Amino acid sequence: MSVRGNHSSGKPYRRRNRARLATVAVVAVGTLLFTACSAPSSTSTGKDTKLSNSGPLSITWYGSDARNQLVAQVVSDFGAKNPSVKIETSPTAFATYWDRVSVQAAGKSLACVPTMQTRYEAKFENKGSLLPLDALVKDGTIDVSKISRNSIKNQKGSDGKLYAIPYGYWFEGAVYNETAIKGVGASLPKANWGWSDYVDWAKTVQPKLASGTYALGDRGGQITQFQSFALQHGEDLFGKNKVGFTTKTLTDWFTLWNDARKAGVVPTADMTAQDQNAPTSANLLAKGNVLVSSTGDNNVADSQKALSAINGGTLQMVGSPTGGKPQVVGSNSWAISSNCTNVKDAAAFINYFVNTPSVATTLQAQTGLPVDNSIMNAELNDSSTDPAIKARISLFQDISKAGARVDVWPDKTQSLVNLFENTYEQIAFGKTSIANGVKAFMEQANTALAGF
Repeated sequence: MSVRGNHSSGKPYRRRNRARLATVAVVAVGTLLFTACSAPSSTSTGKDTKLSNSGPLSITWYGSDARNQLVAQVVSDFGAKNPSVKIETSPTAFATYWDRVSVQAAGKSLACVPTMQTRYEAKFENKGSLLPLDALVKDGTIDVSKISRNSIKNQKGSDGKLYAIPYGYWFEGAVYNETAIKGVGASLPKANWGWSDYVDWAKTVQPKLASGTYALGDRGGQITQFQSFALQHGEDLFGKNKVGFTTKTLTDWFTLWNDARKAGVVPTADMTAQDQNAPTSANLLAKGNVLVSSTGDNNVADSQKALSAINGGTLQMVGSPTGGKPQVVGSNSWAISSNCTNVKDAAAFINYFVNTPSVATTLQAQTGLPVDNSIMNAELNDSSTDPAIKARISLFQDISKAGARVDVWPDKTQSLVNLFENTYEQIAFGKTSIANGVKAFMEQANTALAGF
C-alpha cells in the first residue's frame, strides 16, 4: 500500500483557557483508500455498549511532508494488521488544516477521526462537533491506563467530558548554538533565565561576533514567547473573558525587544520579518546567523541537520525562559467526530495509535513525545533511540516535574497569533509607537475573548 499525502512522565495540568503554536508546513494533500478492519465483526465492546460500524474509517491530520508520511505509515500498518475496513485518509498542512475541518464540521462531514490540538480543540468541543469519549475509556475500548491520569483529566472539555485522547506532547524552549557560543569564549545560557536575562547576555556577547551574526533572534513578535515573559511575572495569556496580563507587562515586552534591536544584538526588522515564514531548516538559527532563538522541541532536529551541513555547530535546548517559573506544554490528540458512523473502528484506531510501541518507533517523535509513560521511558533507555529524541524526553520530564501544565486556548483566540506578530512588526518598522500598539492589541484581544 502506498501513501501520499507536532506525555507525560511528569504531571502537567490543564487550564481550559490556554496553548502553544505548532509548526506551519506545506505539503500536498493526498488520499489513501485501502481495505482494513480493526476489531471483531461484533459491535459490542462492553456489557451494554453498542458502537456504530458502518461506512469507511476516515482519518485526517496535519503536518510537514515528513511527518505526514510517517503518520500515513502507521495508518497503513494498522490496516495491514486488520484487513477488512475501508480507510480514507486526508493529510494536509497545518496552515490549511483548521479552516478545512471547520468547514467540514459545520457541514457535519468531518472525518471520523480528526486530529485536534490544544490551541484549537475548544471550538470543536463547544460546538458539538466531537463525540464524548468517556464511555469508550470507561469500558476499555480506548485504553488510557498508561497515560498520566492528570493528563487525561486536564484534557477534558469545559463541560467535564473527554473529547480528545492525546497522542503526542510538545513544548517550546530556548535553543542555543553551544559550539558557536563556546567558540567566542562566552558563557552558556542558564536554564532558569528569563528573556530579559538573554537580552542582557546578548549585549555582552555581540561585540565578539562577526558582522552578520547576532547573539539573539528577535522573539518580540512571538505570542508564545511573550507568554513565557508573562508567566515569569505571575501572569498569563488568558483570563476569564479577557487577557490575563497587564498593559505594563506587554509594554515591557515590546520595549525589551525594541531596545535589543536598537542595540544591534538581534537582527534588523527586515531580517526578522523574512525569518518569520522560513522553515526550521532554513531560518537564521539553522544558517548560523543567530546564536540563540526559540522553537518547539520537534523542530530542533531540522535546524540541527541544516546547521551540521555547514559545520555550523551543535544546538542545545533548555526550557522556556520563564525565569524558573513552571512553563506550559501542548498536546496533539485524536478525536471522534459526532457525525462518524464507524465509531467502532475509529476507537480501535485511536487505541492502536496510542498504545502500540512500534507506532512510537515509526513516528520518531515527529508528532510529539509518546503519551504512554512506559513507551516514553523505553525509548529513553533504548540505545538505538536517536540522541536528539532522548534529549527531548529528558527535558520534557524535567519541566513536567517542575510543574509544567497542558495549555489550552479558548476559542476565537487563534487570530491573536498573527495580531501579536503584526503589532510588533508595526512597532519594529516605526509605523506605530509601543504605547499605541499595546493599546490596539489589548482592545482587539479583549474583544475576541469577550466573544464579540
